[in-house]
Amino acid sequence: MNQKYRIGKKIVVVGPTGGGKTTFAVKLSQFVSIKHYELDSLFWKPDWKESSPEEFREKINDITSQSEWIVDRNYSRNQDLTIGRAETVIWLDSGKYISVYRVLIRSLKRIINKNPLWQENNETLLRLISPKVSIVVFAFQSHKKKKARYTGMFESDKNKNLNVIRIKNKREENKFWKSIIKNPA
Repeated sequence: MNQKYRIGKKIVVVGPTGGGKTTFAVKLSQFVSIKHYELDSLFWKPDWKESSPEEFREKINDITSQSEWIVDRNYSRNQDLTIGRAETVIWLDSGKYISVYRVLIRSLKRIINKNPLWQENNETLLRLISPKVSIVVFAFQSHKKKKARYTGMFESDKNKNLNVIRIKNKREENKFWKSIIKNPA
């Protein structure tokens, strides 16, 4: 069966840490010619300083007040501005061990190649192995909680009219891309 996806012009890509959200959102942006915004790049300041809740919220509001956008990530304290304003949520529901593996490999590559992240922040071996700030530990510990939160959110009557596209594996992702190619937004 060839499924057609209705995606609209206001799209949020969510999922676990290491789930492939940014890669997916960038590719989708290229397919449908809608600007992509990575929320982590708006949140993090130089030297791994966090934006204040007020300034971060203002940045998200500015983006999601526009007529079209794709954002990846879903900071729960601002989901009224992301999911609440979205026409479509694409939930990349990858498995825990796949996500953690991706985070580990991605971080090691960034450390070795010295590829900076947002605002010229660099991942370091110390940040990778330090339990308090390790993205790998965070990915492992937060996966179950995020899955439960998204399951509850998207099965709730409150969100019954929200267009949610759940992609659980590479086969489902390939079906999505084939449909987008045949049926662009």
